[in-house]
Amino acid sequence: MVRIAVLASFAVAAGAAAAVGYLHRTETIAVQVGGLEETVRPGTTLEEAAKKFGIQPDSGDLLDVQNDVLRHDAFPGRILLNGRPRPLATELQKGDRVGSVDGRDRTEPVTRYSVRVRGGMPSNPQFSIGRTPGRQELERGRISGKVAPRAFRPDGPIRFPKAVALTFDDGPSRYTSRVLSELERLHAHATFFVIGYLAERYPRLVRRELRAGMAVGNHSYSHPYRPPFDRQPHERILSEIERGNAVLERLGVKPTLFRPPGGSFSPYVVEATGAHGLHIVLWSVDPEDWNPSVTARQITTRVLDVVKPGSIVLLHDGGGDRSRTVQALPGIVRGIREKGLKLALVR
Repeated sequence: MVRIAVLASFAVAAGAAAAVGYLHRTETIAVQVGGLEETVRPGTTLEEAAKKFGIQPDSGDLLDVQNDVLRHDAFPGRILLNGRPRPLATELQKGDRVGSVDGRDRTEPVTRYSVRVRGGMPSNPQFSIGRTPGRQELERGRISGKVAPRAFRPDGPIRFPKAVALTFDDGPSRYTSRVLSELERLHAHATFFVIGYLAERYPRLVRRELRAGMAVGNHSYSHPYRPPFDRQPHERILSEIERGNAVLERLGVKPTLFRPPGGSFSPYVVEATGAHGLHIVLWSVDPEDWNPSVTARQITTRVLDVVKPGSIVLLHDGGGDRSRTVQALPGIVRGIREKGLKLALVR
């Protein structure tokens, strides 16, 4: 009897061991999580797997028409099973794919309308201070009440004023003070496109430009030009625009003008600047004052030989030795006025 009992006990133990081995072999199943193979226990739900593997899709925000946030995390992301949203209580099966999709930002409902623009609008990019008559299409946010411009619809020929705009790039620098002194002595105004990190270094000069009645625009934060600005990664383009704007705003400027480094632009650059309330300003007259071999007399002559109503003249108050530009200024200003033209700011 003892022998029988021992044998029976052995059989029970062997059966239990076999059962344990069977459970051990089947206690996990393989699934794909974010493209990687992982294992989970049978019966694991989609929600449990998401928590285990840290799947947390971002939520989208509700934005107003000016791209400011009205409500954070208004549109939650979703956890996906085999590429589709499924109930979080769904139990995973062998070979299932677990992933996620972020919630996307959405803009508030809007009302669209248009208004006639008195005096017209400049082109974008802007090569002159001429303006084209037409209607501006606008959107008003139904929640925020804010208004944002959209497309401009021209309906007539461009009109050029009897004026010229002088513009200065790449400052502020140690030459900016001399340029400002000459302009003030000549009772002339100009538009300065400043580089953000230099404006941080010489904030006093930017404030002096504003006190003197000059216009100040964004010329990017660090002036990247290799590769050309329009070929920079989109993230870099946005960063340059945003950081340049931020510096100017801290100095009391509300930026509306942007001149890309080297005048390099693309549809994306136009879109990116427009999203930040800026339009692109280029030029129609370039005397190459940046070239060290060009004399002050040549700078003056090159401007006056081609300048005409509506011209935007490109000059520099930074980026190198600008003493020849300073020397050329009186002749440029007098010559423009002798042609019956005024000096105007870029708007």
